[in-house]
Amino acid sequence: MQNIILLRALNLTYAKEPKKLGDRILGREEGLLLKDVSFHLYKGEVLGILSDYKTLHYLKEIVNGSLDTKKGKVKTESPVLSLDVLDHVHHPHALGMFVTEILDEYMRTEDVEKSIEQLQTQKMFKEHWMTPVKDLARREIALVLLEISKFADAEIIIYCNMYRHLTEEDAATFKTTINEQEKRERGVLLLESSIEPIEILANYFLWLSYGQIRYDGSVKQGVVEYTAYMRKKSQIKNVDEEALFDLEWKRNVSEYGRYAHGLKRLSRNQASPIDRFNIRKIIISLVVLFTMMMASVVIFMDISFTGAASTGQEQTVTIPEEEDRRIAYGISTEDSMEIGGETYPYMSMLRVSDRGAENYTIVDGGAAEEVDSGSLIYFNPASLYPETTLEDLLPYTDEVFENNYLYYSRFINRDSSAVVDTISLSASSDKHAELSGIPITYHFRDDIIFSMSFPARNLEGMYEAFGVSTEDVIFRLPNGYMILDATNETWLYINR
Repeated sequence: MQNIILLRALNLTYAKEPKKLGDRILGREEGLLLKDVSFHLYKGEVLGILSDYKTLHYLKEIVNGSLDTKKGKVKTESPVLSLDVLDHVHHPHALGMFVTEILDEYMRTEDVEKSIEQLQTQKMFKEHWMTPVKDLARREIALVLLEISKFADAEIIIYCNMYRHLTEEDAATFKTTINEQEKRERGVLLLESSIEPIEILANYFLWLSYGQIRYDGSVKQGVVEYTAYMRKKSQIKNVDEEALFDLEWKRNVSEYGRYAHGLKRLSRNQASPIDRFNIRKIIISLVVLFTMMMASVVIFMDISFTGAASTGQEQTVTIPEEEDRRIAYGISTEDSMEIGGETYPYMSMLRVSDRGAENYTIVDGGAAEEVDSGSLIYFNPASLYPETTLEDLLPYTDEVFENNYLYYSRFINRDSSAVVDTISLSASSDKHAELSGIPITYHFRDDIIFSMSFPARNLEGMYEAFGVSTEDVIFRLPNGYMILDATNETWLYINR
C-alpha cells in the first residue's frame, strides 16, 4: 500500500427526501442514513466498511457519483468501478452484451476484444453467453462481476455485499481477486454487512452504526470491538430492552438539531408552526414565483409595444439578427412527418419560427410549413421548466435505459457514425437510428447525435413525485433536458 490517496470522502451526510412535493416543501425528511462520514482510500489499500445493506447501498451510490449528498463531498480523479449483484438481478440483456457494455466503459476497444476472447474460454461465460443476466443465479452474477473486475481499467473498485452471494468454495476466488487488485495497486472499497470477509481481506476497518462512524482503525482491534458489541446485543431479552439498546447512537442520528446540513428543528412539543417549515425552500419558491411574475410582465409589455394599435407616438423597435434570436422547437409526436419534401421520424426536433393557437410554423430544411399543434410538443430552451437530475428520473424510464444509461448516453454529441458503424440497427436514416432489439433511438442533426428517445414507465408515480399536472412535461437537467410524450409514453433525452 502506498501513501497516495485515490479518494477522499469528507463529512458525507445523506437523508432521503419524501416523494410527495408537499412533504419536501415542509422539509420533512424520511430518515438520516449517513451522518458526517469521512474516510480516505489509499493506493493498494483494501478498506473494509461494515454496516447494514441499506446504508452501504447509499454510500456506494454517493461514492460512484450517482447520488448527491446533503452535505460533504467525494473527491477523486480516478475512475470508479461499482459492483453490486442486486444492481443487475433484473438486467434483461444477454450476458455477452452485459459484459461488453461494462468493459466498453473502462477499456479501449482493442483491449475489450482481447478481454472478451479470454472470458469466453471460461466455462461459465461459454455456457451462459446468450443467457439474459436476469435468468442467472445471484451467485453466478457475483462470479461474473468478480471476473469483470480483473479486466476493467479502474483505479478504484467497489465490491458491495459480494461475499453474501458466494459459497465457501467461491470465497477462495474472492480472496484471490482482492489480492490481485492489491498487487496492481488499486484501491478497493469492501462494503459488507458481515464482518467475516472484512476480517479476512481488509487491511483497514471502518464500522458504521446507524449511519455514523463507530470505529475507525485496524482490522484486528475493530473485530474485537464489534464482537463484544454483538455479544452484548445477543443478551437482549425483550422489546423494551431492544428499544433502550444503543439509545445514545439512535438519538444522535435522529436529532435534527445536530443535523449540520439543515436548519435547527425542534421537537413537536416545542416547535411553533413556522419552525416546522423549511424556510430556505419557501424562500426559493417565492423567488421562483416572483421571477415568473416578472417574466409575465415583460411578455405583456412586449406585446403592448409591438401590437397593431397606435399610441400616437412613434415607437422604435430593434429587431435582433437571426442568429441572436432565441430558438424554439417542436418535438414530433407522429410516426413520420413530411416537411419541405423531407421525412422526419418520431421524436425529431423541428425548428419553430411562429406559434399559433392551432398551428406552428416549421422552418427546418429551409422551408416554412404550417403544422397542426397537436402533432408537436412545443419546446423553448429559454423557458422555465421544473429542474431535476437524470438520476431522479431513471425510475420512470425503461429498465434497459435505467440499467445502462451511462453506456448509451455516452454517444450523445458524437458523430452519427459512432452509432451507425458500431451498433446493430433495425432501422436508420440521415435523421435517426433505431437499435436492434433495444428500445432506444438516436436522433441526428447535421450528422451529430443530438438526442435519444426511449420508453417511459410508472408515469403516475412520476407525476405524484414531482408534483406536475400536465401530461406532457419537460424537465431541465443540469446539462440538458428530459421531454415526455405522455400519449406514447416516451422520453426524449437531450444532453447539451
